[in-house]
Amino acid sequence: MVSGRIVRMFDPAVEVATAAQLAERIADAHARLVEAECEELVLAAAWADAHYLDPDGTRQHEFAPVVERSVAWGGDGCPPVSEHCALELGALRGTGATTARMLITDALDVRHRLPRLWALVRAGSVRQWQARAVAQATHALSWDQAVAVDARLSGFLPLLPWPRFRRLLTAAVLDADPEAARERAEAAATSVGVWAFEGEHGLKTLVAKASSGDVTWFLAVVDRIAGILALEGDRGTADVRRAKAVGVLAQPARALALLVAHAGDEDRRTSEPRPADPDDEPDPRPDPSLDLRVPAVLGAGRDGGALDDATLARLARAARPRVVLHLHLSDATLRSGEGLVRPEHGDALTLAQLREWLVDTGCSVTVRPVVDPVATAAVDAYEVPGRLRDALVLRHPVDVFPFGQATSRTLDADHTVPFVPLDRGGPPGQTGLHNLGPLTRRHHRAVTAGRWRRRQPVAGTYLFRSPTGFVFAVTNQGTLRLGRSAFTDALWDLAASAGTWEEARLSVAA
Repeated sequence: MVSGRIVRMFDPAVEVATAAQLAERIADAHARLVEAECEELVLAAAWADAHYLDPDGTRQHEFAPVVERSVAWGGDGCPPVSEHCALELGALRGTGATTARMLITDALDVRHRLPRLWALVRAGSVRQWQARAVAQATHALSWDQAVAVDARLSGFLPLLPWPRFRRLLTAAVLDADPEAARERAEAAATSVGVWAFEGEHGLKTLVAKASSGDVTWFLAVVDRIAGILALEGDRGTADVRRAKAVGVLAQPARALALLVAHAGDEDRRTSEPRPADPDDEPDPRPDPSLDLRVPAVLGAGRDGGALDDATLARLARAARPRVVLHLHLSDATLRSGEGLVRPEHGDALTLAQLREWLVDTGCSVTVRPVVDPVATAAVDAYEVPGRLRDALVLRHPVDVFPFGQATSRTLDADHTVPFVPLDRGGPPGQTGLHNLGPLTRRHHRAVTAGRWRRRQPVAGTYLFRSPTGFVFAVTNQGTLRLGRSAFTDALWDLAASAGTWEEARLSVAA
């Protein structure tokens, strides 16, 4: 039984004997899946209705001046909703608030802007992800334009495979508003950035979107450093050496030293050619034979000669970045020399991978003492000292709201029982690990103005109760949905061990 529900266990290989019976059961399971997905989209729209707030209205919290605001998530023609309504929906679905907000947005767009598609959803005859993809593609259109696209295309959605329908959808959106499509294309062309995505076996994928010239020169320098690595004995393939060159560029001191040391090389053609482009188009990047010398200000001294070792070392130290790593590993791993190391951000590494990474960087490593959260004393002030914040992050590196995901060290260190100044009757030692929890600003506002409630009956264990009465238990191991029942009501009341403190706070607020 999970959260009050009986879970059936299925074993089709045992329960079904023939291929015909299996085919019938597969078709039935798919139909039920589509119906359940459509029902979820309909319920998300109804959830928005239950949390409607007039655009000019606010909901005042009974004990604080903070208000719950009205927000417009849907496209043109969609009603506004309460800013906190996605929090409980996300918790009930086991997701974060952003995912729930996107579901509400898409549901409102389909219902209010795509009426024919909404009829298909209500009939349970279209996949949810397809309906949401149409809503997202038409979100920037006006209400009239979205309705026109819906009338033109939605009838084809159950009939066509998605790749064919997607091409029709793209063309219809472009045709609906060519000028806006051009503006969106221009905006996309100017949206630049660098992103990293988690990979496997200690690797990550780096994606950069920048101006054509910057990317061209960056790749040329990568090729140059990859060639230098080959000159220094690296026998890896060209792609492996290029990947290593990215790591070298992340250490300006090492990159500078390599470029200066090989600035006088006569043969610049050390990088192997890349595979030919499938379309046989010319490679827009500079030929690797280009002379990518270090600028004279770095490659020569004041008298025009080469930099001496001391000057180069000083420049290298100045260019070296400072990085603080927070790594979690057990004493057993240290004693045995084998085991996992868990970074504060990112996937786990083996101890051997960590050693290899630290050696490859060639940087100086300083090990700081471990902070023991248990031994960190509370304080009387409202402000959270640095030592307390560090201990809190070590105990709870992730936002403690149900199914929270944020891992920033700048999260709000929120008092579970609101702080009451000592001169107004508050007890000493209110600011401590027993009464703190990291929350994002949105989640902080939810427990202040969004009718969410939370308690911390034991240091490090949080109970949250949603506006409709569902209870969630959160620790640094994750979130447990406890549901809504007489048991959870009793548990919630039992968690109020600091009841007299809460009564004192209410009396002061009154």
